[in-house]
Amino acid sequence: MFFDYLYEHRYTVVWALGCFLCFAAVFVLYRIDIRAVVYPGMLSGAVSLLFLIPGYLRYKRKREILKMLAWEEEDVTEQLPDVQSPLEREYQALAGRMEKNRRASEENQVEAQKDMQDYYATWVHQIKAPIAVLRVLTQREDTKENQEMRSELFRIEQYVDMALCYARLGKDASDLVLQEYELDTIIRKAIRKYAGQFIRKKIRLVYSGTDERALTDEKWLSFILEQLLSNAVKYTAKGEVRITVDDRKHLTVEDTGIGIAPEDVPRIFEKGYTGYNGRMDKKSTGIGLYLVKKASEKLGHSLSVSSVPGKGSRFTIDLNSYPFQAE
Repeated sequence: MFFDYLYEHRYTVVWALGCFLCFAAVFVLYRIDIRAVVYPGMLSGAVSLLFLIPGYLRYKRKREILKMLAWEEEDVTEQLPDVQSPLEREYQALAGRMEKNRRASEENQVEAQKDMQDYYATWVHQIKAPIAVLRVLTQREDTKENQEMRSELFRIEQYVDMALCYARLGKDASDLVLQEYELDTIIRKAIRKYAGQFIRKKIRLVYSGTDERALTDEKWLSFILEQLLSNAVKYTAKGEVRITVDDRKHLTVEDTGIGIAPEDVPRIFEKGYTGYNGRMDKKSTGIGLYLVKKASEKLGHSLSVSSVPGKGSRFTIDLNSYPFQAE
């Protein structure tokens, strides 16, 4: 920091040394004893140090304040060091204007995001009404065509819910309702929702129940579980889907489907990434598992996956990991 201070005052130092050398050269040319300039030069250097040291201490104090403010997330213009020159005043005025513009931009973005979320919520509630009507119409006759239509309507509802969750994931933790929940209730609710899909594809669902409880948010955990069940049904042609919860509160969804290619496993949670199976399926959006990952991070639950191509996949949610405390 001291050398930084000297570098900022390099022109002054060079000017002082230049003046000293000029005097020395003149004294030499006039054959005057060089000591006549050395002694005044040393005296001037000592006096300069008396001004240099306080100046350096002020410089050091400013640097320390600026370093501390660099980690602040709130507005810092009012905490800047005292102005000691017209140039510093201009710099601080510029910083103030930039901060004001940034604050206005952030407020506009927050307002726009809130408007978008309100629109999504309204759109979801409005679109569900005609979906419900269509479902009732398809239930009048239990034909193969109506069964297929009900299946497609179910998928439409999934995409509608995904759109709403996608909009809400950008919000802070204010929409979380964190408390101890019985996992069995959440799991059985998700199973009932997808029961028709399992029956339609003749896939066996294995779940023996659990007495475990976990600190989580029911809405978001249900969304995660439903997305994992949706993928299990989509990529399992025959066999079974198994849901288990061990004593370490590891919730696992395991299927006997087509599995995931090893090169795709590290990227399946990336936004828009479909992988080999998704491209073959032609229906994958690459959004479902991305939302699962983001929702897990929102809750603080870790998520892991293992898969063997041709034999199935295994997704595990660690419900024992969270950055929260129950009140």
